[in-house]
Amino acid sequence: MNSISGFFKKNINFSNFWVRNGSIVVLLSILVNHLFEPENFPFHRDYKFPLFPIIVSIISGCVIILIARFNFKYFRNKYFTKKINTQILLRFLFSTLGYITLLYIPLYYGLINGIESYNLYYLLTGLSISLLISAIGITLLFSTDIYKLHKLISIKGTLKVQQGGKITLVKYPEIAFIYSENKIVYIVKTDGARVITDFTLNEVESKISEQSFYRANRQIILHARSIEQVKSIENGKVSVLLKPTISDKKAFQINISRYKKHAFMDWFESKL
Repeated sequence: MNSISGFFKKNINFSNFWVRNGSIVVLLSILVNHLFEPENFPFHRDYKFPLFPIIVSIISGCVIILIARFNFKYFRNKYFTKKINTQILLRFLFSTLGYITLLYIPLYYGLINGIESYNLYYLLTGLSISLLISAIGITLLFSTDIYKLHKLISIKGTLKVQQGGKITLVKYPEIAFIYSENKIVYIVKTDGARVITDFTLNEVESKISEQSFYRANRQIILHARSIEQVKSIENGKVSVLLKPTISDKKAFQINISRYKKHAFMDWFESKL
């Protein structure tokens, strides 16, 4: 029973990108296809479950999300970490819609109508509606991620720390990791110096960018530059050795739970 519960916690989790968005695609596909034709409406006397259109919609939706996600990763690594403006955002959106258009045309001929029932009006109408829905979906899907990346750039990578009437500006390139001990949050700089803050760790997390930092557990937020060694240990966990070593402390070594292992490794490997 525990193993089954562990499986569902690990894999059936709505914080997971595909579980969350796949569920939305399935629900929308069922809803839209039941409203699209009169005989598909549940209370119609000739009701017929639209199985094939629902399957086509689910497959199309998942492929569109896959295309958008790969294109977002490309733009994030090449453009979004440097600057974010209207021109770059429009390039991301229209390039994604261009890939979707290339997918839609063979799908129209192959799965929906076939070459013999070619109709330019229906092709253009269906394509326009699909692109409109895709544009809205892409905007909603990645708006939070784009905002977080924009926040990193807009505040110029600086964390303002207020403590005892004194304001200290700590630049992101100076931060190795941030940890909480005895309800006090410390910023550890790359030279080993510590800065005492009056933040909570949750407040710090809301001020920094997830593109650069990772919340490893309740006590620590780390930057990729602070990681000296990563190794797998028992029970599917990951052990992470951090640098620099603080003068009056032992070397920081933390464990990442097996439930956060994949998310952590995806984040860490994207920094290599």
